[in-house]
Amino acid sequence: MTETSIDWDAMDALYDEAREADVTGDTGKAVTLYRELLQRDPDDHLGVSLRLAKLTGKHPAKAPNAYVAALFDQTAERFDSILVDELGYNVPLLIADALKSLQLGPFDSWLDLGCGTGLCAMALEEVTKRRTGVDLAPTMIEIAHELELYEKLYVGEAVSFLRSSQAAGPYALITAADVLPYIGDLDPLFGALETHTAPGSVLAFSSEHLAGNAWDFQVGAHKRFAHSSNCITRTLKAHGWEQLRTDRITVRLEQGEPVPGELVFARRA
Repeated sequence: MTETSIDWDAMDALYDEAREADVTGDTGKAVTLYRELLQRDPDDHLGVSLRLAKLTGKHPAKAPNAYVAALFDQTAERFDSILVDELGYNVPLLIADALKSLQLGPFDSWLDLGCGTGLCAMALEEVTKRRTGVDLAPTMIEIAHELELYEKLYVGEAVSFLRSSQAAGPYALITAADVLPYIGDLDPLFGALETHTAPGSVLAFSSEHLAGNAWDFQVGAHKRFAHSSNCITRTLKAHGWEQLRTDRITVRLEQGEPVPGELVFARRA
């Protein structure tokens, strides 16, 4: 079934019914309706698989590309104000401050994964050159283009982009601010990074923190992934990264409550 052939009014009504069952504790009905939604929309524009994960305990490897692209395209025009003013998001500035504190940079080449509207580009303008940005949401890329800070901008998913001929590395710096909350299994991402980094390359990324080490990752109540500290450390080591520093941070606010996270800096060994 193509996207254009989907009856979105019917999908929205069915999704509302599923969410009502979910919220009121009618788990069996919610699971049945969510699965029907996935049958109607296999690309999962509504992120139904992430809702199912919380009910079934079967967590997908990543968020659906169609869901992430739709989510951010819908909020692109107000993205900066929503993140910064409403959700208290300041990860790009924290990255800039930490790079300065660690005395890392300037960087001749930089890849901004999940670049969004370019918040990281504004924060890191003084310490980066030859800037490349990639994001799943086309509208985000259009807004980032207006900054005239990136040399190249691409629409695409992070791992797919890194595996393509467009990702011409190596890069001296790679950032992934607010990318991991939409990826569960980190091995494909960090494996793909190996091709586009060299000894001394620096990696900076944020993650939402999953307490304990019983799970590597889980989908939270708001359809984002959280990762355990052990998962982060083990994945970095497995793919040849020296962990330089990890800061515990508040990634954002969610319904007024702080979301705990980590800001990680690593160097290619």
